[in-house]
Amino acid sequence: MTVCIRIEDYVYDAVKLAKLHPGGEIFVLQCSNTDGTAIFNSSHRRRFPHDKYKDFRVDPAVVPASLERTNVDYANYFELCQRVSPLIPRGGWAPWTYFVKAALLLGAAVFLDCYMTFVQRTYTLSAIAVIIFGFIGLNVQHDANHGAVSRHGWVNRLLGLSQDYIGGNGLGWMVSHNVVHHVHCNDCHRDHDLDLGAIRLKTSTPWQAFHRIQHFYFLLLELAFSPVHISYNIGLCISQLRQENNVLSPYWRTHRYLMGILVARFGLGLFMAPSMTTFYQLVTMYMIGGFYLSFFFLLSHNFENVAKDTIDSSKGDFVTNQAITSSNVGGSWLAQMNGGLNFQIEHHLFPRVHHSNYATIAPVVRQFCKEKKIAYVHFPTVWDNFLSTASHLKLLGKF
Repeated sequence: MTVCIRIEDYVYDAVKLAKLHPGGEIFVLQCSNTDGTAIFNSSHRRRFPHDKYKDFRVDPAVVPASLERTNVDYANYFELCQRVSPLIPRGGWAPWTYFVKAALLLGAAVFLDCYMTFVQRTYTLSAIAVIIFGFIGLNVQHDANHGAVSRHGWVNRLLGLSQDYIGGNGLGWMVSHNVVHHVHCNDCHRDHDLDLGAIRLKTSTPWQAFHRIQHFYFLLLELAFSPVHISYNIGLCISQLRQENNVLSPYWRTHRYLMGILVARFGLGLFMAPSMTTFYQLVTMYMIGGFYLSFFFLLSHNFENVAKDTIDSSKGDFVTNQAITSSNVGGSWLAQMNGGLNFQIEHHLFPRVHHSNYATIAPVVRQFCKEKKIAYVHFPTVWDNFLSTASHLKLLGKF
């Protein structure tokens, strides 16, 4: 069976395209049997060269019926690309200072891991480690798994594996985040990030009495993000490896082996210092780290008057769909801490532009949205964003 990828009106052999992709095969194969138009356009900031790859087109007779065709308008998007392009140096890749930052974060994480395992583990060191893990998640793996660090695919792939080092699954994240969430942001029928039964994030989620107080308890639930996420990733990795003819199987095997890092962290830690205190420190580290990561992601797409029920990601204007489902908070200093993810609007419009550029292009994007009468939400502080999110959750918690 041919593995397909749809780009605009044509369907291509994904495997053949992947072999020629200079940014690495995985960034094409992650879109297998989906409409890859949005990912291609937003990653390359130009239209796909159909004539160049016409020999890779697939006979319509063998195209799976499940392969959806989107009808999104990119005219505004490419106009915006022309405006921001002069402000984006080096093609949007990371500056050399970023590699110093990444090396310091990864080096500190490995050092603390070894020190706490073989010398001494304390709650203070665990707290420092979890902050560094959070910075790796937001600053290193996120850019890398979007392909935004370097034009060389192996650099992005290598740094993207830092997701697995801190307890996640890089490939699972790429599929669920890049292919699903980014393309279908806040689409109630397609964005699985809205499918949290314990927190009612959309009106189609069946209402439960406890949702009345979700604007109070949602912070507590975010502490459970890491355990739930890790369990999900283990199950996902096993299920994907059981699928026959899965073109991503070699990559899934790599991530299966990397799950050993988590086992070793707990196993060696408890072996060297067998006590409940050690166990509590390890669990606390993951819970706080998961909280830090999930906190900012939840705020970004859940706030007062955010678009959800009206979003159909298979049609409409691309800039509008992305801008009215996301929000920004703070400025360049927070961007340095959180890998630019406080500029969610710019990130969703330009996911393969390194985060060091977002503060620079944000005023241009904001002015463009103003001209096109597209809502652009920017909160001055995290506290303002938090209050808006709590208000939004309170409204959705009503029967």
